[in-house]
Amino acid sequence: MSKTWILVASRARARLFEFDQEQRDLTEKEDFLNPEGRAPAGSRGENRPPRTFDRTGSARHAIEPHTEPATKAAENFARQLASVLEDGRVQHRFEHLMLIATPDLLGHLRPCMPPPLRECVRREVGKDMTQAGPEAIWDIVTEPFHGAE
Repeated sequence: MSKTWILVASRARARLFEFDQEQRDLTEKEDFLNPEGRAPAGSRGENRPPRTFDRTGSARHAIEPHTEPATKAAENFARQLASVLEDGRVQHRFEHLMLIATPDLLGHLRPCMPPPLRECVRREVGKDMTQAGPEAIWDIVTEPFHGAE
């Protein structure tokens, strides 16, 4: 088997492709949507003033969330994608993995991937290609690899 899975992802969408190196064929397998990754900033709770609570005495304390809702949504989406990839690895559906994703999603995805899955990653490209056609993705998959991008 000489199959490579290519995950093309952003906070709002991910597409999973399979590249068969023997047949030189690129096929889209799945499309994942994350509606929370697409919502306008104000609708997710960002930029809201911190809530304050009275305590005994005259002191007031601001309570802010530890993680912005948009970041939490991206982390959840990254965990979901990592789970799909890990299932594919365990089922021996691919040998190698290529990640083409926005830099912020790559940052959320890496810690979600168990070490055996990370060892399958042969290349990472920090771009949003989720709206690109198969020809553009084909060009990235088949271009010579010259080191980190």
